[in-house]
Amino acid sequence: MTQNIYALIMCGGKGERIKDFCSDKTMLEFNNKPFIEHILLSLKNSKQFDKIIAAASGNSKATLNFLKKHDYYHKGFLEVLETSGIDYSTDLISALEKLIPAIVFVMPSDMPLITPDLIRKIISSWNGNKHSISIVMDKEFIVKLGLLPTLLIKLGNKEYFHSGITIFNSSKIQAGQIVKEHYITLNDENLAFNINTKKDFFLLKSKLNQGY
Repeated sequence: MTQNIYALIMCGGKGERIKDFCSDKTMLEFNNKPFIEHILLSLKNSKQFDKIIAAASGNSKATLNFLKKHDYYHKGFLEVLETSGIDYSTDLISALEKLIPAIVFVMPSDMPLITPDLIRKIISSWNGNKHSISIVMDKEFIVKLGLLPTLLIKLGNKEYFHSGITIFNSSKIQAGQIVKEHYITLNDENLAFNINTKKDFFLLKSKLNQGY
């Protein structure tokens, strides 16, 4: 039996590093569309998923309202999970527990440059044998772009930044179990622009002059 493949967008964060600039960064606009709309379009157009699930909380009320009015929601392709918003890990575990059994492509809600082709490329790296795989980028690659993402990890003697994208086999994850992540390096600007600060946002806006 083939497992369903779901996209899970994490939209419930507090946006601590950008809250002085906006109250709900998922609704920041780039190229005349909010971030979340760019992501929804790319996920759908990738043709990889049985359904899109958006995990949102009271921290992101504007996003919740937007999602529940969206055409995908009314057609049944988009589902909204309301989470506690306590922290990322709590919301993620809560969402994954509701999506068993399935392959779940988890991504942040602040990555507006992601494309259908890039999503397909990442999905193609999944062979189903691991509990999870995460996409990382070389620290040097990110720093050259002028960005400073949140999650720095060290693998061997080298430093990487986590893209925020992980694919989970939810049927292999048990409550309270530590999941061993496996990593794939993919240095791509469209992944790198995970918007955490006002500076990140203005660097993103400069991309409009480069044909995005």
